[in-house]
Amino acid sequence: TGPRGKAASPGIFFWIASRSRLQEGLPSQAYHPKGQPMTPTYDNMSREERRTLHGVVISVIAGQLLAPFMHSGVAVMLPSIGRELHASGAQLGLVGTVYCLALAIFHLVMGRAGDKWGRKRVCLCGMLLLTSAVTATVFCPGIETVIGLRFLQGMGTATVNTCALTMMVACSPPNLRGRIFGLTMTSVYLGLAVGPVVGGYMDTTFGWRSLFGVLGGVGAFSCIVMSVFVRREWKEKPEAPYDWTGLCLFAGGMTAFVMGTVGPVPPAVAPFCAGAGLLGIVLFGMHQTRLTSTEPLLDVKHLLHNRVFVLSNIASLAMFSSLFAITFFFSLYLQYVKGYSARDAGFVLFAEPLAQLAFTAIAGVMADKHGAERIALIGAGVGAVSLGLGTFLDAGSALWQLYLILCLNGLSIALFSAPNTVVIMGSVAPQHMSQASGLVGTVRTMGMLCSMMIATGLVRWHIGDAPISSGNIPDLLAAMHQAFFMFAAMCTISILCSVGRMKR
Repeated sequence: TGPRGKAASPGIFFWIASRSRLQEGLPSQAYHPKGQPMTPTYDNMSREERRTLHGVVISVIAGQLLAPFMHSGVAVMLPSIGRELHASGAQLGLVGTVYCLALAIFHLVMGRAGDKWGRKRVCLCGMLLLTSAVTATVFCPGIETVIGLRFLQGMGTATVNTCALTMMVACSPPNLRGRIFGLTMTSVYLGLAVGPVVGGYMDTTFGWRSLFGVLGGVGAFSCIVMSVFVRREWKEKPEAPYDWTGLCLFAGGMTAFVMGTVGPVPPAVAPFCAGAGLLGIVLFGMHQTRLTSTEPLLDVKHLLHNRVFVLSNIASLAMFSSLFAITFFFSLYLQYVKGYSARDAGFVLFAEPLAQLAFTAIAGVMADKHGAERIALIGAGVGAVSLGLGTFLDAGSALWQLYLILCLNGLSIALFSAPNTVVIMGSVAPQHMSQASGLVGTVRTMGMLCSMMIATGLVRWHIGDAPISSGNIPDLLAAMHQAFFMFAAMCTISILCSVGRMKR
């Protein structure tokens, strides 16, 4: 490798100037004069391989910047969507719930799809689906269409997230992966940070549909870069059959459970629908343990016997279940209770992702120095404090109290998320790395889904199908208080699991 002073990272960021076609296969291998293979670096990559790397990084950054807007940017616009489309509070909750449902389903199943049919092909299809669904939202005539398109947006986002990172690992040299992943994670947190501000500003100035039009343009740019400049394909075990039965069981079970819990299902049918969903999820787990000739979507037999792995994933599920819906409630609180515009509410909500952006890198350094398990435990404790403070909010609460809760919430996620992922990935054997990585995303999004299910269910319980107005503000506050109590209890579960995995 070259001297440290000759870091090649600036080469990643210049614009791609050539369109020459690449052949399929592994990156070329350079050799020492004595015939020994060298460690792959940016300096000994061929010109074609560098172009592939540049194309992947640029398209992935655009896609990763777009994805966080699907949550933070849309959340601040929910009151405007509700007023224009005459949506109830429960329907506004479904806008976020079905998005999380699609993420939970397809984070798990798209990893194997990319291995079989090609990661670039599957990633590009996901980006095209995401771009099309986002653009179509501009022309939605009713809230039901918005909810349906949100499911497609979640499906596209999960596909891109699952395949993009494995593509970057496949085409990047080891000495650049830290910088490349740092760059892509920065784009994620940047999207989370500016999402409420940009979403609120565009909603107030141009209307809520304008944001989806801009995001559609970002997605189209990512599609063009990937289709034109990334000509290599990556596959793994393409000859093994795809587990379509597992896909149907998992997707059907998750959908039935969510629709039976918070969806538009008649009350008399809802318990049976939720029960059928749980049965489908159980059957999926049993099916995965019996596969022989087909590659399982999840190697249940090996992973569930790993105590640290299981407790860490339960801690992650409980943590994201307790913290994710805070943005949903605070967006409604600021605009309906406090009377803020969408733009001003976005500036307030900006505090949480800003705290994440500020402390994530510090949390990584602390995890390396003091142990990832300890730092993740501290993060869970901070989350419990923020949720406890949220139970005291009422119509007369000062703005600084919201800022304090949002900053503590962002600090909690920063301290917990990356260190907990380090613990999970360090607890599995190399042959299970890809499945563990996919499960990390699945558990995280299932926690987000659970959080939105609780929020949507409580809003439906207190307000019903009526639109939120000044007449039912007390009911909205009651739903928010109960949600914070439940979230605090779930965060306590995360703390207990974090303590339990530290016992050897």
